Amino acid sequence: MHVTLLLADQCSAASATLAMEMLSAANLFADSPPFEVMLASMDGHPVTAWGGQCLQVQGSLAQIAHTDLVLIPGFLFTLKDAMPTFAAYGAWLREQHGQGAVLASMCTAAFMLAETGLLHGLRATTHWAFAGFFRRRYAQVSLDEGQILCEDNRLITCGGATAAMDLMLHLIRRFGSPELAHTCGKYLLIDAGRTEQSAYAMWSLPKSHGDAQILRVQHWLEQHFAQSMVIDEVARRFGFGVRNFKRRFKDATGCTPIGYLQTLRLERAKQMLESTRMTLASITYAVGYEDSNSFRRLFQQRVGMLPAAYRKKFLIAQGDACVPDAPRS
Repeated sequence: MHVTLLLADQCSAASATLAMEMLSAANLFADSPPFEVMLASMDGHPVTAWGGQCLQVQGSLAQIAHTDLVLIPGFLFTLKDAMPTFAAYGAWLREQHGQGAVLASMCTAAFMLAETGLLHGLRATTHWAFAGFFRRRYAQVSLDEGQILCEDNRLITCGGATAAMDLMLHLIRRFGSPELAHTCGKYLLIDAGRTEQSAYAMWSLPKSHGDAQILRVQHWLEQHFAQSMVIDEVARRFGFGVRNFKRRFKDATGCTPIGYLQTLRLERAKQMLESTRMTLASITYAVGYEDSNSFRRLFQQRVGMLPAAYRKKFLIAQGDACVPDAPRS
């Protein structure tokens, strides 16, 4: 099958190289190489990747009348600078998709696919850190930033950074074979089967919304989230009517007050799981909950894994980072 690796200025050289090396590995291990790869840029000239690397190409997009798969490296640290150029790729991408090609984006290259309009009404994912921006800009797309991969109508998007490896294994599995993907994963030491990026997310809490009264509430919640509280009482503390408070808080932050409080508590719990040896019961109490079983269920629902699994994955391996349980007062 013919694969076009679409390189654009400001793209991630690491993503481009990863794609080339994994497709090359698949060709090496296969009885009959399944991938014919062409590196292309808009005008056929070399592109300058993030960090200044010069990436050579074999031709321009205009030279490719038909391809089976278009693979687009991401723009993790350069999205703002690169986005004004994305519209120029739209006509060619829409033409290829209309001819039956699969379009696959790495990380924030989902923004390039979204600019074409092809993702409207479909499911997609992208790097969790850019989910809010994506959702505001492309409200017609059904974004699920918790997922590592989404495929809908021959459009494949993946999560941030190393999720590109999951994408490449998926493509090798789909267009090569499961056995070939398994072999590549073994040789390249890639864990197969990841489905979510939720555990990696550091939830952002918007504060540049311009509502000074709601900002005061946010600051207060950050200082007192571990206390037992009722949202209606918080509203009255700051002089709001309950219904007006909930509406204004949601308009300003994008979250309900209770959802915002849960986020504060879960972020603190994640930090404690990463940096201490405290028991789950102690962490539950420290962040404002009383029932560790209910907290465990909430943690799994929001983070995508149980607290014990999260600690096993992210615990900082430094003796001075581990502290004993704090005594309860």
